[in-house]
Amino acid sequence: MKMIRFCLIVFIVFVLSCNNKENNNFNSEDLNYEKVQRFTGFYFISEFGGKFNLIYYDFIEDTIKKIFFSKSENVIEVESNFLNNSTFFITAKRLNQRTYIPEYEGIKLYHYDLNTSKLSLINNFSPSIEIYSFWIDINRYKIIRVYFDDIVASYINKHSLIYNPFGKLLSEENQIFDLIKSGYPVREFIKFSENSIDKRFKAIFTNDSLLVFSKEKNKFHPVLERKKIIDLIWTENNKYLIIHYENTSTGDINISIYDLIKNKIVRNFDNKGIKNFICIGNYLIFDYTDNGVQKISIFNFDKMLNVDNIFFGKNSYLKKVSLR
Repeated sequence: MKMIRFCLIVFIVFVLSCNNKENNNFNSEDLNYEKVQRFTGFYFISEFGGKFNLIYYDFIEDTIKKIFFSKSENVIEVESNFLNNSTFFITAKRLNQRTYIPEYEGIKLYHYDLNTSKLSLINNFSPSIEIYSFWIDINRYKIIRVYFDDIVASYINKHSLIYNPFGKLLSEENQIFDLIKSGYPVREFIKFSENSIDKRFKAIFTNDSLLVFSKEKNKFHPVLERKKIIDLIWTENNKYLIIHYENTSTGDINISIYDLIKNKIVRNFDNKGIKNFICIGNYLIFDYTDNGVQKISIFNFDKMLNVDNIFFGKNSYLKKVSLR
């Protein structure tokens, strides 16, 4: 059994490295808003004292609030839904590097309510090769973990759970994949919406190019060429399209702001080490590397003004970190 798993190591490592580039699975068009959200703050992960901890940055008060600090657990991912003030985060005691394929051990899922400051332990999980999560929509949070089968060496289990915003389990599913016959389970993502919130614009993809179609003017506008689109977010004020992409010629990860009215890119962010980004109201928040330190930038795209660059501890990450 050990020999079979050893022979599958190279295959699994290769798949894990490529999983982030797979096609998305869920449609985010349900995440519509009646008005622009008020930006009050956000959660992020801070590296401090050799551990990864959960922090909340209060934008109104310009203060930092410690949400979760532990000597034995590392926060490896946080997913917040600011429309319902619900936040889930995942912790792990360590990444066991001594196994054939490194596994996260001591995995826990927590729920936090900023309004009540209530922290709840939702679930404990056995060692997993991979674990990740996302909001399907405003009412459903999904967590997925992948782990070795205890009986058949070539089998991999994909365990999926869906919770409501209060941490109640809505559904649970386990799928078994035979690595030899069906391969490693493809990573799931939220599929970005091709239509703007007000439905006036549509994103069109042709090979490695991005165009925006104006339904009112019945006209196509070229946006980017020779770029691999990672994510798209239509801003709530219906003025901009935020584009997260990879430059296929250099491999660099960038973010651009495309003005839907002026039909042109009005801002480029080519900071090194961009990994994660979110939009809240009229603000774009993303993490990046500055002189070897991971920081977070806050940008008001309605005013086209950088508001602040923040970090706490050794490094600051917006949504997730890897212990690998």
